[in-house]
Amino acid sequence: MQVPLIKTEVPGPKSRALLELRRKYVPKGLFEFTPVVVDRAEGPYVIDVDGNVYIDFATGIAVTNIGHVPKKVYEAVVEQASRLLHTCIHVASYESYLKLVEKLVSITPVRRPGKAYLLNSGAEAVENAVKVARYFRKAMGIITFEYAFHGRTLLTMSLTSKVYPYKYGFYAYSPGVVRLPYPYPYRCPFGSRDEEECAIIALDFLERAFKTYVSPDETAAIIFEPVAGEGGYIVPPKTFVKGLREVADKYGVILIADEIQTGFGRTGRMFAIEHFDIEADIVTAAKAMASGLPISAVIGRADVLDSIHVGGIGGTFGGNPLSAAAALATISEIEASLDHSKLVTEVMDRRLGEIYDKYDVVGDFRGLGPMKAIELVKDRGSREPWRELCDRIVREALSRGLILIKAGIYGNVIRLIPPINIDINVLEKGLDILDEAIAAALRE
Repeated sequence: MQVPLIKTEVPGPKSRALLELRRKYVPKGLFEFTPVVVDRAEGPYVIDVDGNVYIDFATGIAVTNIGHVPKKVYEAVVEQASRLLHTCIHVASYESYLKLVEKLVSITPVRRPGKAYLLNSGAEAVENAVKVARYFRKAMGIITFEYAFHGRTLLTMSLTSKVYPYKYGFYAYSPGVVRLPYPYPYRCPFGSRDEEECAIIALDFLERAFKTYVSPDETAAIIFEPVAGEGGYIVPPKTFVKGLREVADKYGVILIADEIQTGFGRTGRMFAIEHFDIEADIVTAAKAMASGLPISAVIGRADVLDSIHVGGIGGTFGGNPLSAAAALATISEIEASLDHSKLVTEVMDRRLGEIYDKYDVVGDFRGLGPMKAIELVKDRGSREPWRELCDRIVREALSRGLILIKAGIYGNVIRLIPPINIDINVLEKGLDILDEAIAAALRE
């Protein structure tokens, strides 16, 4: 297959015709990054209804981490569908659920002994993690951070930082939520351009918050993303993450690591907090867990999860047989792909370094493993965000056969999240297109 292969203008005539249905029947509040209609997908490729073939550097927002329709996952789903579609874990147990929670506890960096239960979405997992922490601690306060994204329900919107478009007009002000500064090395909220200094000041701010915002006795949990995803793929200094663990231990507060976007190989490790050498009390997981089937999990300390009374947690579809079977197969394939992801990381680091050196508008490139981003600015001195250029680059890349998506509170960050098992030649081609798209966007 020639890749990418653009046969028509983008979007093509068949996509345009079908997108009229979207305009007519789908609420406009559902944002659209890529104005094409997908017919099928395979590995790192997406094929639209007009026959155009794209390299996918979006992976369904870090969901298809081992590519589209992986063979062993497909086979596991078909086999499971032939035997059992639903019974509900509250009605009767089934093997795929039980094997999956066993696997999750064995691979997740939470303090032992651990337990886990299954839900439907990332937001639901975060809601449950907060609910459990509040129950266990008999306290209401939840400390969250600037640049955070934790979901779109009322509570998770309250935990989320970015106002527009996620929170604006929804009055997401759930009580008990305290937001503190996050050490964004490129844009440190304290004005420092030293990464370690920024981390130490942020930790000092956290300590002071227990005197000026909320008592530690009334604090249930600290929730954080090991890499701030929607906030712009911000990697906090290791000092900060280890400091969060120390502060949580000092006051007996539950430390929740939101690994919805960073989990399951996205950063080159099974979970991102492995890069920081800590264990959490609770980890939330979803997205890449089942290669696109809906499932999420709360994995945590057994004493914390077992504190809930019988019937206090659960749901009808959480961990349904199909999704659980897909998750087991997906995790196995991810484990087998982690070594290759190191090579993917090396190539991305090298090529993004070259792009940084070539274009002054690339103010920063960053990330952990094959979870990378570039931040676009008008000049490196002022670091003024350049959202319009970012939009042009995404558009130019699509016209050349590369799917990209954005992030960041200023809308000036491009996420680069190919499958962690992508063929290196395809990866290089995608990065070639990114380079070409930047050059073309600057000419506009």
